[in-house]
Amino acid sequence: MTEPLRIASPSDFLELMPFLLGYTPENALVVHGITNVGLAGPVMALPLPADPTRWRPIAEAVAPEFIHSTRNRGIDILDVVVCLYRNPQPGQSPEATAHLLGHMADWMIDAFVNFGDAPVKLVLGIVGNQWWDYSCHWPGCCEGEPMPAGDHPESITAQLRALGRTPGRPSSEIANEYRPTHTNAARHRRVLDEVSADFLASNRTPRGRLIARQGTLDIIDGALKDLRNGNLIGDEPAARIILGLQDRRARDRALSSGPEEDLPYERQLWADLARRCVPPYTELAPALLTLFAWVAWRQGDTATARLALREAMTINSNYLLAQHLHQGLNQDVPVDRFLEVFGTTAVQDQAEDEAALRTL
Repeated sequence: MTEPLRIASPSDFLELMPFLLGYTPENALVVHGITNVGLAGPVMALPLPADPTRWRPIAEAVAPEFIHSTRNRGIDILDVVVCLYRNPQPGQSPEATAHLLGHMADWMIDAFVNFGDAPVKLVLGIVGNQWWDYSCHWPGCCEGEPMPAGDHPESITAQLRALGRTPGRPSSEIANEYRPTHTNAARHRRVLDEVSADFLASNRTPRGRLIARQGTLDIIDGALKDLRNGNLIGDEPAARIILGLQDRRARDRALSSGPEEDLPYERQLWADLARRCVPPYTELAPALLTLFAWVAWRQGDTATARLALREAMTINSNYLLAQHLHQGLNQDVPVDRFLEVFGTTAVQDQAEDEAALRTL
């Protein structure tokens, strides 16, 4: 029988987090609930904004959201562990960064105390390769300690690796798959500028919108066929798909419900299009990120799906489909349930669009 993991220090929790999340967090807030049934309790993670003035409202919102979500799943939380990850800003020392995180630590403790449902056991700050324990009140203790190396045979990392578990990749490395870079940014911006005027003109009438919607889906079909044959999508078709998927019905009909062998090509397409949503077109990205996340979820890559959905909601906090999928992931809703709904909805929407086009 496998011996249970023994968490004996704050640094043990830091080693555990990349295994629980499926990725190594960076510039993030992570809340982990300890239950009476083991370590694999509920975990909530979200980006920590670069601007510290935005942190307090996040702290005040996270506590009730975390408690409500766990309560709705029938999970009883005994204690809460909060981990705050932040990379030092240019010209900022690790100590100065840790001092800033101390304010967030106080707000997180206050938020859970005010909510009155689960006590905060630990609040840890992780800056680069050092950690601070804001729950420790001994002067000079638990300040700027080195992160665990994980190569000691009795470390949490070594124990989990022996069980066949692997820590997740850094979140920034995962996000490179779908996040825009400076490479080709000017070209992508220029093409979106050129296509958007023509695209908007074609959507001015109800019939025009129906034709544009079907045109978007036809271009998607062609792009997927090209990817299956080893060909990349061109700039103009890519821009037309990005703009076309701002139409909710076009996006819903594009949601993956086909065979699993198509998923790698769909993932490649949505990631490519999301990377093309460079400023000032960043607000167009949530549709692509949500489609990408759904495919990643279908592939069993829930860590990437969560990060992409969080990115979509960071860009547009009211993007409902991203919210629904993220909630489904957090509540362990079977992917087949969403798959059935999306497949049925796509068939119904197509029939309605075809009927409407005949009457216009």
